[in-house]
Amino acid sequence: MTVDLQELRVLAAGDCSPILSRITHGSNGTAFKVHTATSASEVLSKLEEVSPDLVFVDADCMQLSGIELCRVLKEQASTMLVPVIVVSRYSRRRLDAFSAGADDFVTRQVSRDVFLARIESLARISSARRKAASEQLTEEIRRGEEIRQTFRRYLSPPLADKILGDIRLSNTILTSDVRTRAVVMFADLRGFTGISERLRPHEVVPLLNEYFSLLVEITFHHGGTVFHMAGDCLMVGFGVPLEQEDGSERAFKAAQEMLDRFAVLAERWKERHQIETGLGIGINEGDVVAGNVGSSAYMNYTIIGDTVNIASRLCQRARAGEMVFSRAVKDSLDTRGLNIGAVELPPMTLRGRTSPIDIYCVPLDKRLDIAEPAVPAPP
Repeated sequence: MTVDLQELRVLAAGDCSPILSRITHGSNGTAFKVHTATSASEVLSKLEEVSPDLVFVDADCMQLSGIELCRVLKEQASTMLVPVIVVSRYSRRRLDAFSAGADDFVTRQVSRDVFLARIESLARISSARRKAASEQLTEEIRRGEEIRQTFRRYLSPPLADKILGDIRLSNTILTSDVRTRAVVMFADLRGFTGISERLRPHEVVPLLNEYFSLLVEITFHHGGTVFHMAGDCLMVGFGVPLEQEDGSERAFKAAQEMLDRFAVLAERWKERHQIETGLGIGINEGDVVAGNVGSSAYMNYTIIGDTVNIASRLCQRARAGEMVFSRAVKDSLDTRGLNIGAVELPPMTLRGRTSPIDIYCVPLDKRLDIAEPAVPAPP
C-alpha cells in the first residue's frame, strides 16, 4: 500500500518545528498538513478536530510533558491506535519514549530520507490499524444485532432487555451450555390432520399463524421463553435461561390462558371453516441443559433432557382442551400455596423407565373428543 505523504494530517505537540521544517520544505515539495498544539489539553481537543494520521510530541518541552502525554494517548481507547512519534534532542530519552508506548523515536539529527521512510511505514501501519478497527467494529455491530435478534425471537421483551443489558450474561447464554432447573411446557394443536385434509395449504398457513401468534403472545406475557415451534407444536420454558422461582405458577397460568383464549379462536375457526380443533398441553419440571444445538451451518438455542421428553409425553396424553402435568409441577404449585383443584390421573408408564410417573390434570369444563391418527411412542 502506497502512502501519499502530502495528504498526511500531522499534529505536532511542542517545539517539533526544527525536524518538521526539514521535511515540509524539502526539495521534492513534500508538504504535510501540520497542526500545532502548545499544551496537553490543546492536543486532546485537537485530536477530535483534526483526526491526525500521525502525532509528534516534543519530549524536551517541560511545559508539555511530552513523554507523559505519549503515555496518556496510548492508554486511551480513542487514541491508542494513532501512531505517536517522540522527538528529542537526546538519544538517551529513547527508552523513556518506548516505555510510554511511542511507536517511534527520532532525534533532530536523523537524516531526511530515513525519517521519510519511517513516517511512510507508520502511515501504512496507521491505515491498517484503522481498517482493522473498522472491520472489528462492523463485526461487533453485526454480532450485537445478531444477539439482539436471537433474544427477541425467543424471549419476552422485558427478559430480553434484561439479558441484553448484561453483555457477559448474554455471551454466557449464547456460548455456554447451562444446566438448570426449569418448567417445560408443550402445547399441541388437536385436529391438525383433519384441518390439513379439509383445507388447502394457503388456507392452513394463516390459521397456524393465528395459533402460534396467540400462544407466543401468552408465553411472553407470563415471562416464558419459546424454544421450539414446528408443525403444530410449541415448546416453552420457564426459569430458563434466567431463573424464575415462580416458574411453575407462570407455566400453569400461561396454560390456563392458552386453553381459554384458544377455545374462543377455535369457535371462530369452526364458524369460518367448519373444522373441530382443540389444544392439549403437557407440563413438567426438572433439570434441563440449555445451549446451542446444531451444526456450523445452522444452530438453534434450545433445552434438552429427560424433563423435556416427559413434558412432550404429557402433552400427548392430554385431551383437547386439557393440561396434564407431573407431580413435580403439582408439588411446586402446592409449595407456593396455589390451590388449583388438581385431579390425580392413572400413572403414566414410559418405555425405558422402571417406574411410572404420577400425573394430574384440572377437570375440564367441556370435554372434546377429536380423533388424531395414532402416533408411535418414542423409544
